[in-house]
Amino acid sequence: MKLLGREDYLVQIAPFNAAHYNNLRFGNEVSRFVAPPYDVIDRGMERKLKEDRLNITHLTLGDEGDAYATVAKRLRHWLNDDVVTVDPERCLYLYEQTFQGKGGDVRVRTGMIALVRLEEFSDGVVLPHEHTIPGHKADRMALMEAIRGNAEQIFMLYDDPTGDIELTMGACRKSEEMLRFIDGQGVHHRVVRIADEDTVRRLCDLLAPQTVLIADGHHRYETALEYRNRKDPSKAGQGSRPFDYVLATLVSFKNPGLAINPTHRLVGRVEDEVLGRLQDRLRERFRVTGFESPDDILAALDEASSTAFGVWCPSAGMTVLAELKDEVVGPDPLAGLSVYVLQERVLQDMLGFTTEMLDRKTNIDYVKERDSAVSKVSSGEHTICFFVKAPTVEQVMAVAKAGLKMPHKSTYFFPKIWSGTLLYLFDERGQNNSK
Repeated sequence: MKLLGREDYLVQIAPFNAAHYNNLRFGNEVSRFVAPPYDVIDRGMERKLKEDRLNITHLTLGDEGDAYATVAKRLRHWLNDDVVTVDPERCLYLYEQTFQGKGGDVRVRTGMIALVRLEEFSDGVVLPHEHTIPGHKADRMALMEAIRGNAEQIFMLYDDPTGDIELTMGACRKSEEMLRFIDGQGVHHRVVRIADEDTVRRLCDLLAPQTVLIADGHHRYETALEYRNRKDPSKAGQGSRPFDYVLATLVSFKNPGLAINPTHRLVGRVEDEVLGRLQDRLRERFRVTGFESPDDILAALDEASSTAFGVWCPSAGMTVLAELKDEVVGPDPLAGLSVYVLQERVLQDMLGFTTEMLDRKTNIDYVKERDSAVSKVSSGEHTICFFVKAPTVEQVMAVAKAGLKMPHKSTYFFPKIWSGTLLYLFDERGQNNSK
């Protein structure tokens, strides 16, 4: 892999020959082809998306019955039939997402799609912040081996204290637009091609002194590391092979469109005795304030301390906000997080969950939307809803820099990085990526 610019990079960024749906054949509007990331698609959505035989989910989710056995053949057909084509030039790409914020304001998040050289977490160059689940990685490995490449992008964050990277990317907004679409949540997506070699070199150089944080895509990153290490561990880290890199969208910590939303916890069946004692046990450790409705809890949660969480259990007459009685003391950045306090002091200590149960979603579910959470508890499908505060970007970075991991499903960066925009192939007609 030939890099442009300096060779003394901390984070090594490279342009690449992107594979993408053929816009000369289909046009730049690609709604029919794209999809959310694989891990947020339920069965119903998968069936709907796969009604189009060319939708990206036919790659990212394989087929029922044979999983990824036919994926490699399908991708080869798409390439041979010019459904998917490969950019003849090695480029970077600007990814712009425009959406409505909580207060109704219009927000724009701008990122750069590029290759990032894989680094072991122990080197401190690429920082994780969440635990991963082995079964999920096995699934991603099957896909990666089938297509020999990356069908989706990892979402990474970097620091841009001078704002130079954002300014340089901003100057490219009017360059050649490759694709655009509006997703089901009303987010406007567009991808712009950055082919000018001087601009590409400048962007790579500006990112040189950075460490990067994985915002979303921990399983895919660890899978790419394992794939690389399986090939020849002695050459790992040299950056000379196409699979030494992973496809990513990089966004500045300071980007005004960067938003983290909460992921609430829904608990299923709870024994009557445990449920009956829960409120008293909460009062022993927390300042507990009663409210009339879930919406009242959520409004109070916005103004509460970072360790606060809400508890809504209509069957037990519990609609409360809980905050630690004592201020968090000490250097542990996890101790100041709503999701961590809830997991350690309530879910595990009071309700008996183990880490394995939480990871496997045994008797617990993770829900992002308020309406869905309220509906599932109101219907009796779940017994308790725990509303949590989303961590700030600064809190996430503090956890990562301390070498710690947040509980599973702690962050929900919005909007998601969608699949079906750009792919990175190690060979096939993407062979120029290794030159």
